[in-house]
Amino acid sequence: MAATRPLSPTEGTHLKDDFYTNDAITDGLIGELCWEYADLSANASTIAYLTQVPYGVLRHTTNATAQNDGAYFRLFTDGLVLDGTGGGFAFKARLATAIANSNFRIGLDDSVTITAPGTGIWVACAGGVISLECYSNDHGDAPSSPAFAVSTFTSGTTMVVDTWHEFEVVWQGTNAQGGPNYVELFVDGEIAASNFCNADDDEEVECKIVAWCDDAAGEARILDLDYFEFWQWR
Repeated sequence: MAATRPLSPTEGTHLKDDFYTNDAITDGLIGELCWEYADLSANASTIAYLTQVPYGVLRHTTNATAQNDGAYFRLFTDGLVLDGTGGGFAFKARLATAIANSNFRIGLDDSVTITAPGTGIWVACAGGVISLECYSNDHGDAPSSPAFAVSTFTSGTTMVVDTWHEFEVVWQGTNAQGGPNYVELFVDGEIAASNFCNADDDEEVECKIVAWCDDAAGEARILDLDYFEFWQWR
């Protein structure tokens, strides 16, 4: 699945971050779009660009000190709303060294902790198991929609260690509140999950990447990101 994107501001909004640089991260201004970064605990994650590849890859490694060590990256703090004109987001991710206890939440939501957001649309990873989540503070949550078996996944709903997976979430139609209605998740080009969304068109979200390890003793867990993009039609 390759949804079309707006080509100009007259058609809608389209932004992307390819994390194209191989420079060292020294100032906290992450990627092309200068993502805000903060740790989830007192134990700092390690953030770096991979320098052994010709294209940009952002690597997040959790601290190996305690349970729920990790970090978040965000854009446009409480500055985006989702409507029924259609849109989506996409990213390419890899769990580089281990699946167990590797967790992330990537998409559009209102939470900067490991606690589930109150509103938004995102892809959730719990120990490599993928689901599509659609929540609303104002109108209730749609039930989570687990991904069914995708041909490139060797364990049905579970990511494969040290393997790149491409995720694309697309929404269309207008719900009773003016927000997105029907949401689909494609993984590696194949339909993986679908869900309905109850979010209002005035509920505020932000572009978000959250990654953490939930092992009780703490372990270093790596999330690699090749790109992130978001679009919404006028």
